[in-house]
Amino acid sequence: MSKIWDSPWVYRILALILTLGLFVYVNQEKLNKTFPANRNDDTSVLASKKETVRVPLQLNADTDKYFITGYPEKVKVTIEGSAALVTAVTNTQNFRVVADLRKLSVGTHTVKLTQQGLSKQLTYKIQPATIKVSISDRINKTMPVQVHYNKDAIADGYQAGTPQLSADTVQVTGSRNEIDRIFELSASVTLNRNTKQTVNQTVVVQALDSNGNTLNVVVAPETVRVKLPVTLPSKRVDIKLKQAGTGVSDMTYSLKTSTKSVRIYGAAAALKKVDSIEVPVDVSGVKKAKSVNINLVHADSDLTDADPSTIKVDIGVEPKANANLSSTPDMAN
Repeated sequence: MSKIWDSPWVYRILALILTLGLFVYVNQEKLNKTFPANRNDDTSVLASKKETVRVPLQLNADTDKYFITGYPEKVKVTIEGSAALVTAVTNTQNFRVVADLRKLSVGTHTVKLTQQGLSKQLTYKIQPATIKVSISDRINKTMPVQVHYNKDAIADGYQAGTPQLSADTVQVTGSRNEIDRIFELSASVTLNRNTKQTVNQTVVVQALDSNGNTLNVVVAPETVRVKLPVTLPSKRVDIKLKQAGTGVSDMTYSLKTSTKSVRIYGAAAALKKVDSIEVPVDVSGVKKAKSVNINLVHADSDLTDADPSTIKVDIGVEPKANANLSSTPDMAN
């Protein structure tokens, strides 16, 4: 027996056994740590998930020939199946819901919705499952646009001119019934209170019936650019000069101006009363010829503005002994 233990092979065999034992022990620990994670991954892959998404409804129809109403723009689709597949479909929405109207004619129809593109591994439910649509002959008509605005928002004395539009007419498309109900195509301009300046706005064009209700038609273009001029009323009138004040007793005066007429601005009622502007020129204490500038708005308090707003008046002075017999205290230019 002692010879056996003295043999080097005994120790070699024992070392091999110990090595194998350690190898099995170490790898068993690794397997124990790995298997639970693998089981969780399998559970994640096989887990079921349900999601509801809203997707656009697509119509298969001859929209050049027919006008279709009554359908929703989007529908709900509830998808159920593998969590990974459901998540992918929810994120990409790489499928579509279709209403096939190609074999239908004019009238009202109930149509079943179908899907295209979903994996066969998924189950789904479309809500609503069916829709009711109205199919009519498609009518195109060109009509003028009417501009509306609140006249009370225009400042006192100001007036609104003729609206200028980027498009005076638009094309309306719809069913014959809706087209026949159109009373006007309205573009409403929004004005601030006490508006005194020209307004530029982009306005939506609405097709309205006689009661002001919006009709179910397509308007192209949908918007127009509107320019609404807001100005003070004006007119051109002649200038008349009138001597005012107390001049030097032994002097006679003449009044001249190169401005024969001006454009005046003011309320329409005030302008209606004015055919010319009588401009008083004060000659008090004037002993020799001079030139003065006179504000026309001050000369007539009913005016809001004038163009030009001031005029230059030349005052001529002569002794009475040499004065022209035709000279009078009240002179025109």
